[in-house]
Formats: sequence, structure tokens, C-alpha cells
Amino acid sequence: MLDFASILSVVLPVYLTMAAGFTVRKTGLLPDVVDAGMMRLCIVLLTPCLILERVVGNASVMQPLPVLIAAGLGFGLVVLGITISYFAAPLIGLQKHEGRRSFAVSCGLQNYGFVAIPIVTALFPDKGTLGVLFTFTLGVELACWTAGVGLLTGLGKAPWKLALNPPVMTILFSLLLNFTGLHGYVPKVAHNTFTMLGACAVPLAVLIIGASIADIWGQERMRWSIAVLAPVLRLGIIPVAFIAAAWFLPVTMELKRILIIQGAMPSAVFNIMVAKHYGGHAPTAVQCVLSTTLVSMITTPLVIAWALKAIGV
Repeated sequence: MLDFASILSVVLPVYLTMAAGFTVRKTGLLPDVVDAGMMRLCIVLLTPCLILERVVGNASVMQPLPVLIAAGLGFGLVVLGITISYFAAPLIGLQKHEGRRSFAVSCGLQNYGFVAIPIVTALFPDKGTLGVLFTFTLGVELACWTAGVGLLTGLGKAPWKLALNPPVMTILFSLLLNFTGLHGYVPKVAHNTFTMLGACAVPLAVLIIGASIADIWGQERMRWSIAVLAPVLRLGIIPVAFIAAAWFLPVTMELKRILIIQGAMPSAVFNIMVAKHYGGHAPTAVQCVLSTTLVSMITTPLVIAWALKAIGV
């Protein structure tokens, strides 16, 4: 039975690992000079190995239509979250060139990867659910680099080609193997190697996320209107759309689980880098990330426990 206590026991280690990353950065054990190399290792090698191990031969992602539905929902729900946040931002005085667009992107784009993966894996250790998560992220990546970055730079200048990054290319390659039947020719030794390397991806990335939060902690004076509205939107209003999709749409049980967990996620730390590099207002992104991450320690297990029980998945 996935009650609140059991969900909390799964979610809490993710935040404790973040706290460990925060601590080792503050104590100097993990200097920031290693971050770029470690994250590149995660993105270029370790995460693709995790994807190959979980997607290749996965019965839940063998047909194109369910994959397209999952990716379409990933894209549509992120765009909806960005839109809701954009029109809510003036409620606290945020206008264009004053953080409105960065606020919208930061509230609309959830931490869809390295925080969600360990929660999905712990709650649903079957290969199917995590495989569906990766197909969902195809749409999220596309939404990030088109609607998200496009809102900051103008749609014509959005670097949509960056959506074709190593994890996305690995997902597409893995799906091609499944759709063509070539997945059956991948040797067991390769699967075992992918398993070993992929197991390193998530804990290393979550440590770096915690260290990154340590870097930005206290750099900007907290604007309390943002600190209140961002969690209300990201963790209160936007999840309604995710849960409604899981409740009413005739999608697979695995996708319903993914929708629930994705809806409960805080803002992605990646939003800060997006704001810095694409003309956004980085302090606004920082405040959205910090406030939603702190509040999600309480709301994430509550939302997941309630929604899983209510929908019966």
C-alpha cells in the first residue's frame, strides 16, 4: 500500500542526497570546479546508459502511438504550466523585462529528470514505468527549448536544436531498436554494462543539484511575493492539470503514474541556467527554484500519495 509514510520514505532520500551535495559544497569537499565535468559525464555517458538499460526491450514502449501520447502530454503540460504562470505573474507586479518571462518558465518547467527518476524507480521498480518516463521527457525537452527558451529569446531565436542532446538522442535510438525488433539482438553483457554505469547517473546528478543550490543560497534577497506564488503555482495549481490528465485520459497505468509524479515536482534547477544564458532574469529563477524545492519536501509526498490512491494506480 502506497500511503503517505511509504511515499515519504521514498522521497526523503532524494532530498537527503541533495542535502549531502549542499553540505559537501559548503564544507569545500566538492569544489565547484568539478561540477561541469561531473555533469557532462552524467549527461553524455551515465544517463544514456540508464536510458538504454530501461528503454531497450521495454514492453511498455514498443509501439509508436503510446510513445507519441506520452511525449505529447509532456510537451503540452509544460506549455500549459508556462502559460498559466506567465498570466499569473502580474498578480505580484512582475512585468516584461522585470522577471515575468523567467518566472513563467521557472514555474512551468518541473524537475522532470534527476529528481523524478529515483522516485519512480523506488515506487515502481518494474522496467516499464521508468521507460515511459523517458518517453514523456521527449516532449518536456521539446517544450523547454521551444516554448521555454523561446519565451525568453523570441520563438524565432529559440535554440530548438539543443533538444537533440545525448539523452534525447539515446531515447530515440532505443525506441528505434524497439520499433524495428532489433532490441532482441542487444547482448546481455551490454545490458549488464548499461546497468552498472546507469546506476551512477542519478545519485551523482542529485549531489550536483544540491551543490548548485548551495552556490545560489543567500546570493539574492528573497522576494516573498515570488516565494509564495511560485510554490502555489508549481506545487498547487499546475499539478491539477497533470492529475486531471491521469484521472480522465484513457492512457496506460504507467503513464498515469508518471503524470502524477511529474506534477508533484518542484521547479528545475536548470531553469537558473536557462535564465542566465538566454536573456532572462536569473534572480527570479533562483527564487522560484529555492522556494518550490523547500516547499516540495512537504507537498511532493502528500500529492503523490493522495493522487496514486485516488486514481488507483
